[in-house]
Amino acid sequence: MYLPKNCRVITVGDGDLSFSRALLAHVSPNNLIASTYDSESVLRNKYKHNALDDLLNAGVAVFHDIDITNLESVKQLPQEQADIVIFNHPLVPTQKTYAQYQKERNKTANLLNRNLLYHFIKHSFDVLLSSSGERLCYITTKSVKPYSHWHIETSLTPLVLTPLVLTPLVTASSDSKNSVEFLGSEAFNVSLFKNYLIRNVDRDKCVKHEASDIYVYSDNNEHNIKSRLTSFQYDQEGYCPLCRKGPFANQADWELHKNTRIHKAQWQYHLDWQQHKSDL
Repeated sequence: MYLPKNCRVITVGDGDLSFSRALLAHVSPNNLIASTYDSESVLRNKYKHNALDDLLNAGVAVFHDIDITNLESVKQLPQEQADIVIFNHPLVPTQKTYAQYQKERNKTANLLNRNLLYHFIKHSFDVLLSSSGERLCYITTKSVKPYSHWHIETSLTPLVLTPLVLTPLVTASSDSKNSVEFLGSEAFNVSLFKNYLIRNVDRDKCVKHEASDIYVYSDNNEHNIKSRLTSFQYDQEGYCPLCRKGPFANQADWELHKNTRIHKAQWQYHLDWQQHKSDL
């Protein structure tokens, strides 16, 4: 994880705050702001062993009740001060209030998690990142389904999938000038973050550490971080970026792939997401 000297970092949705605490090995307390979705009382009751007091004793500013999908909530955080905003192992909670259930009952988990990450990217660049800083957003998530079905590389920025040629090419939309772009990814090395625990978002349980990747976004397409990242290889003609398959040798192979169960499922996720974004 690229964390240059003296960088200013905000963490978002850090369940038990153990990731923010682990960041203190790389970021000074004065340059770190931690935040949680839960209130302080819910956090303390949910996670018996949490890092809140460790952060407070170290002098780290901690904000609670921050809903990254809600602009007014996000504005409770210091604005235009961060170099890097990090969302580590995000996941929408499954336990909801009745009002939340009524609002979201017709939305799939795939759609809700895309919506969460879309607004994380949008609000980080619109509100949290300094105009003169690194201007980077990191999403760390596991490299397996269902997380891979969120299509993080292509669904969170102003890109359009066009299924009119051999493969659904990923192309920039007309308003993409100076827009946020996915720069690439790198493996997440958990050994660099001592005592970091991936927590269940609903209860006091830990989730097993598995191979994860850091997905990096910026509105600076020439950022020097790109030299350490792996670019997305499936947005070229002859490949399917949704299923991460290819290259296909010919049109017949592509047609066979389009008719597979897995592609139809991924394409439906894409269509549902495009409809949802048009309603935002």
